[in-house]
Amino acid sequence: MAKKRSTAARSGARPAARPAPNTDHQPDAGSAGPSHKRHWLWSAVRIAVLAAAAATAYIARDSPVLGLSSRADDPPKQPSQNIGFMAQVLQKSRGQNICKPEGFVSDTYSDFDSIEALNHRVARPLDKLVHTKFFRTLKVDLYKPCQFWRTEGSCFQRDCIVQPLDASEVPAAWCAQTIDQNSFGPFLGSFPRQRPEYTDRDFAVVNDETYGDGVWLDLVENPERFTGYAGAGANAVWMSIYQDNCFGVAPYLQDTAGGWGSQLVNVDGKTMPFVQPPHKRRELTPFLESLAEEDHGVTLPADVPREYRVFYRAVSGLHASVSTHICAEYFNATSNQWEPNLGCFISRIGAFPDRLQNMYFNFVLLTRAIQKMEPYIAAYDYTTGATKDDRAVKRLIPKVLKVVNRAGLMFDDSELFLGPSGRALKAEFKDNFRNISRIMDCTGCEKCRLWGKTQTLGLATALKALFSYPDRAFRGRFTSLDFKRNEVVALITTYFQFSRSLDAIEMFRGMYQNIVTDWRASQASLLPEK
Repeated sequence: MAKKRSTAARSGARPAARPAPNTDHQPDAGSAGPSHKRHWLWSAVRIAVLAAAAATAYIARDSPVLGLSSRADDPPKQPSQNIGFMAQVLQKSRGQNICKPEGFVSDTYSDFDSIEALNHRVARPLDKLVHTKFFRTLKVDLYKPCQFWRTEGSCFQRDCIVQPLDASEVPAAWCAQTIDQNSFGPFLGSFPRQRPEYTDRDFAVVNDETYGDGVWLDLVENPERFTGYAGAGANAVWMSIYQDNCFGVAPYLQDTAGGWGSQLVNVDGKTMPFVQPPHKRRELTPFLESLAEEDHGVTLPADVPREYRVFYRAVSGLHASVSTHICAEYFNATSNQWEPNLGCFISRIGAFPDRLQNMYFNFVLLTRAIQKMEPYIAAYDYTTGATKDDRAVKRLIPKVLKVVNRAGLMFDDSELFLGPSGRALKAEFKDNFRNISRIMDCTGCEKCRLWGKTQTLGLATALKALFSYPDRAFRGRFTSLDFKRNEVVALITTYFQFSRSLDAIEMFRGMYQNIVTDWRASQASLLPEK
């Protein structure tokens, strides 16, 4: 399959308007008296001063040295592919092909229109799959202490608390604790060794369901949504991830609500009101430019190594997906209803337009991982003892894999970690992503911690498949592979979570286009009848 890297062209700046011609009249030749001469000289001086001031302002208008602000209709000093991308996503009409370069997702071979088309085909079987017993049942260590800072304590609001499964609802085979001789220490086999939290191939701390600590949970009964968890602790998790683990390449961070907390409360405790998009379509891009504070640099620098960009995109995309889920199921305290909140989405994603693109990127990354793992996933034993669910899995797994494989190559993992520094770079990449999986233990809300750990493990499983094993490892008898059951569950669950995010984006797009349509209708009704 021929591969062609897609790059988004930057829009050219409009030429500056020329200064208006000088229309001042010269003095009348017949006026030659002394008073007229003084008047003429004074007028000439005034004209010269005004002309000099006008010329200076014209020359310095776009000069950063003189510090004069540019005109409101000039393009930003740092043109943003991300903002053009977001404007297209919101303005796309049903059935319209996106041919503009801003539609392409950076570091992939696809555009957002093709990614959404793939999601349309895979979403339904994927939704059914994650509702089966195998994929909705997961063991998670929710009570592991935070290693990095003293937490504020747990959130005890109703929506923060998870509902664990009864032990009788978990297949016995998943709970077996068979211990072999290698599990014992050197002293008469009396002290079992501590099992490592991860192997060299892992990109996250992997809690072994068979031997590790944790509680069994039903993911369907504990959905990811707004919990009411807020405060400094809710935002500290994401700020620590961005500032300490993204190789120093994360763009400027505004004071932003993060993760599962109140989307109205910033890191500094101040309120950031939700904003609604403009009614006129032509005003959307300038509105997003203003909202994003592009001068602060919300776009990744061009010279960032691709491996660092992939790392940042994975983290940023997860953050954006979480916020999207919350805005899609936002609790309206006034109506006491759960409902989508367009203002929340525009404020929390529009202010960081790269995050929107990174959600699409993560969907592509997970798609590529599932493509690579296809023989292994197809041959996996999904038996739970629940006859109806087991039959459903046998029917749905081939459907999902068929759709994913037909998508073609959307991301090429073989292009990363090359050259003499590739091995060291990959080790650093793994260390930082493992650290992120540990930071999730610092979340003070049980349900938030559940979904943070699960989706981090899902992305880590995708990275493990892409960068820890060659393609040939997924053919034959899979003897070299080491994937735990919870890694397979987390991978498919995380893929579904990003599928939900893309569905939510389309829902918000429809809400925005309804605003535009209603405004046009209201303006048309004001016109006089012919």
